[in-house]
Amino acid sequence: MDIRDWQDGDDLKLLELFGDPLTAQHHHDRTMLGASTQQPFGVGLVAVDDAVPVAAGAIRTQAFHPQRMWCYIETAPLQRQRGIATALFNQLVERAPDNTAFKTRSVTSDETTAAWLTNRGFSPIQHSQRVVVASQAFEQTDIAVQELATGSVELSKVVAEYYNAIHDWDPSELTITQAQQLLLAPQTGAEQAFVTRDDHGISAFAIAYPGPIDNVVDLLIGHNPAHANPTPYVHSLLAVAGAQRSLAIEIDNSTTVVNALLKSAVAADAVLIEHDATIWATDA
Repeated sequence: MDIRDWQDGDDLKLLELFGDPLTAQHHHDRTMLGASTQQPFGVGLVAVDDAVPVAAGAIRTQAFHPQRMWCYIETAPLQRQRGIATALFNQLVERAPDNTAFKTRSVTSDETTAAWLTNRGFSPIQHSQRVVVASQAFEQTDIAVQELATGSVELSKVVAEYYNAIHDWDPSELTITQAQQLLLAPQTGAEQAFVTRDDHGISAFAIAYPGPIDNVVDLLIGHNPAHANPTPYVHSLLAVAGAQRSLAIEIDNSTTVVNALLKSAVAADAVLIEHDATIWATDA
């Protein structure tokens, strides 16, 4: 087995052996695989056995999460337990700047991967889920909901503040401009933005993106992190956004307001867990 830099056409060859992604998150993580880059810094490697690509790995920087680099490695199912992932990881570490910390993601129930990561110095730092909430799972409230242009600077400011506030476990430096580019611009797919207000401005927000199937919308929902009691405002947004369609929402240990509100929907059997992931880091 040899390890070389990523080449054009490797994606199609690997897909033949990898098969289709198991979840939307798996599909997203695979997008890290690819050629090495300088701006932003990233390394893409492929393991080749008898001229056939059988595994690949990559490390990628994230401008607004400077503390750690993402790491993703995948081996074809029939080629596992041969030490290929370990060989790829070791070479990726060699290609990274000195003292680089890494983070990665695994399916929470995957005990084999958990053991592999632990043996290479990773520790769990976060637990995340993607959940689908049935339409009309939340009752309407008397708090007014306003639709706002996704390009609003006022909205971008609150989104950036919320994102940074809930990422103390992986410190972020998301700016207003980056929030617009990465979460709100037309190329992100952002279709609608809803907000609630109080005397101090936006109290909570919800941004809708096209969902994986009809009648399901991906929803980024949050609130002003300085607000003393954002729960009723977030509740109102969930009720309005989910009045006619189901909501797909990413949650983790730090999205405490949304998590608390989802408990009632879980009790009513109105929530489906689409995937359950653990995020790991080498410097935890």
